[in-house]
Amino acid sequence: MLHRWIAYLGALGCAVLFQIFFKDFFSTFLLAAVLLLPVLSLALSLPGMLLCAVELSPSAALVTRGEGARFQAAVQVPYRLPLARVRLTVRCVNQLTGEAQTLRRDLWGSGASFTLEAPTRHCGRLVCTVQGACVCGLLGLLVLPVRTRGSADLLVLPVRVTPQRPPELAGQEQQGNTLRPRPGGGPGEDYDLRDYRPGDPMKTVHWKLSTKREELVVREVLEPVRAELYLTFDHLGPPERMDRTLDQVAALSRLLLEGERPHRLAWTHPETGEVEDCPVDAERTLLGALAKALACPAPLEGCSVEALPLSGGARVQRLHIGPQGLEGGEP
Repeated sequence: MLHRWIAYLGALGCAVLFQIFFKDFFSTFLLAAVLLLPVLSLALSLPGMLLCAVELSPSAALVTRGEGARFQAAVQVPYRLPLARVRLTVRCVNQLTGEAQTLRRDLWGSGASFTLEAPTRHCGRLVCTVQGACVCGLLGLLVLPVRTRGSADLLVLPVRVTPQRPPELAGQEQQGNTLRPRPGGGPGEDYDLRDYRPGDPMKTVHWKLSTKREELVVREVLEPVRAELYLTFDHLGPPERMDRTLDQVAALSRLLLEGERPHRLAWTHPETGEVEDCPVDAERTLLGALAKALACPAPLEGCSVEALPLSGGARVQRLHIGPQGLEGGEP
């Protein structure tokens, strides 16, 4: 902007000298025109400068790692008001890996836009923000900051791989089943015998055994209860390792969902060191859990979630996932 002021002041000085040495109508008109030019420029450009805004938008909310994705920054001005140059500084950050890139662009006029190619070679949550935006007047003598309408983000999801169901998983699921009294009773093949308590329905009394014992015995129907299943993974390491680990986590989680097996995803938070866990019972909740994991920065080193206790019921199954798939379990 400084060089434009120097050019204008030079033009103004030339107009003044022309007026001094050539006192006629044209020199007076030229001097007046040069003096009024900034005022006219300000009157024409100021409404658009005050009302313009920069809006960011992603090409898609969800993409798979390696797919093409873009962020678009567009200048919006109401009523088609005249507008000159808008200078933008846009920054895109992968919250999982910490990778970032910054671009500077000049846009001209209302509706102008530019596209930023989103880096999708690694999983993560990409957040695009405008770090700086300013708009120039028509002559470039006045610069004002531009309003920005928030930020834009998209999720780079793991690649869909076909997991091989480990034999250990089926065995652990069977071992994880326990029996508990069914609320309200009802028919069932599994049951337990206990002494009668006031309030028990008479239809649950085992009359044949009660006759032998000479006291009331109740048949209490039992139902199988699965242990709470956790899929744990280490939220740390280089981006390539995190990519392979997340591929396996998402694949095994979807495999469990196909078998109507609810579970939880658990990892260690990089800052607090506490265990983060998210329930998964459908594709929607799986995407929510992945979004939470993708938004957490992954340090290169840290504490493994395998060494930390999990919050759960009396019985908890832990299946630990690594870059190569299922690494082991703890029934």
